[in-house]
Amino acid sequence: MPRQARLDIPGTLHHFIIRGIEQKKIITDDKARQDFVFCSCQIP
Repeated sequence: MPRQARLDIPGTLHHFIIRGIEQKKIITDDKARQDFVFCSCQIP
């Protein structure tokens, strides 16, 4: 049975898990990390 959807309330904190298939890195350098942080900060 699938898990229920998480609440999406403006102003709440979000937790990101940064891990690819077989636990491979998906953010490979500082530029990719900066881009991810910038984009995640745009989430309302």
